[in-house]
Amino acid sequence: MPESCEIICLGDIILDTYCDGLVERISPEAPIPILKVENDKKKDLGGSGNVARNITAAGNKCHLISVVGDDNNGKILKELCKKTKNLTFDLIVDKTRITTKKQRFVSGSQQILRVDSESKEYISSIIERSIFNRFLKKLEHANVVIISDYKKGMFTRSLLKKIIRTCRAKKKIVIVDPKDRDFSIYANANVITPNQKELFEATEPDLNVSDYSVEKLSKKIIKQYGFDTVITTRSSDGISVVNKNTKILHLPSRAKEVFDVSGAGDTVVSYIASGIVRKLSLTDSVKEANEAAGIAVGRFGTTRVFREEIENRINKNSKICKLNELIEQIKVNKYKRIGFTNGCFDLIHQGHIDYLKQSSEKCDFFILALNSDSSVRKIKGFSRPIVGQSERSEILAHYDFIDRIIIFDEKTPLSIIKKIRPQFLFKGDDYKISQVVGAKEIKTWGGKVVLIKCIKGKSTSKIIERIKNGT
Repeated sequence: MPESCEIICLGDIILDTYCDGLVERISPEAPIPILKVENDKKKDLGGSGNVARNITAAGNKCHLISVVGDDNNGKILKELCKKTKNLTFDLIVDKTRITTKKQRFVSGSQQILRVDSESKEYISSIIERSIFNRFLKKLEHANVVIISDYKKGMFTRSLLKKIIRTCRAKKKIVIVDPKDRDFSIYANANVITPNQKELFEATEPDLNVSDYSVEKLSKKIIKQYGFDTVITTRSSDGISVVNKNTKILHLPSRAKEVFDVSGAGDTVVSYIASGIVRKLSLTDSVKEANEAAGIAVGRFGTTRVFREEIENRINKNSKICKLNELIEQIKVNKYKRIGFTNGCFDLIHQGHIDYLKQSSEKCDFFILALNSDSSVRKIKGFSRPIVGQSERSEILAHYDFIDRIIIFDEKTPLSIIKKIRPQFLFKGDDYKISQVVGAKEIKTWGGKVVLIKCIKGKSTSKIIERIKNGT
């Protein structure tokens, strides 16, 4: 019986190599940098190999099918595959080709040169039959099939047609990560995941880049080529999802910082497939893929993003919730000692952290009501906040001693307090109990106000003043 897999990945495999060093001078022979090599041993699975290893990092079993040359680089790729847990593979040797290799020369996390070695001629009919036969042997045991096309010659029109037709007949989901401008070769795939440039080049490259044009072009190729869904990665603008039922979803980028976009598309398609296998909705699968891409672009080179990393990010994000969600969570979990505080927390400093930590220690479930940007402006004027609500809330969500964060637009959180009915209201000891919003109300249900001793001399206003004065 063939070894089981959950996802089949077919596509062009690439050997990614890295030569790291320092550039300290320019060559006297030509206007080019001189790289003093410090490490040239790093080798990774790239192309379809990167898709496959991200599938396994997501916690799924994968079978990889690709073509390599009869050379040392092909042997290296085979060894890298062997070392990858939950990955089985068929690397078919084609003696007429060389193994695709990308060599990156890097200084200070900046690529200064890339050298590619590759064959781009289409595979022979013999190799095509070998690929399809091995695909058929694995298909029964797979739920999703990924076509990772790097346009290196592995996917002939006839091979693509046979793979997609067979998957449709057997009700297997086909996801295509395209590189060819002619999307007709991927006709009738369930999902296609171009980046924005690829989408435009395959349709109408002269259109202005906008949500509307992405939607328009997605609907066009759905109708034209029989796709169910088009998922377009849009770099810093996030991901757009359009399906044949006219449902549209735009997700903002989850990247905190961008070092390298290499392989980000691989990460997206891997996590979409993983989500489908785990019975997530397509929307939730894309949301998870978006989180994974946000992590991937914050690293240098092609990289694996592990499920635990996604879960940690989602858990932190889940701290930030809406009032109705929070009320429902309180009802379900029946917390006995709910603590509550509120504030702007603009330019978070030591005084803030000490205050929040002390408050959290006095209750079982600690809620922070955070003034929205509009709320802060109502209180402190149009020069504040310095830091926007999304950034403030995300920073605060990283602290383990805060259980939930809710953002409010009013000047005071009184309406929230009345609905949540916490057992404790926390405020700094620079307040009097009579000055605390909700002090009178909390007594009606047996709660109390607790004044927390604050570190003297610590405030956002003083920080701003020092910055202005240059002290």
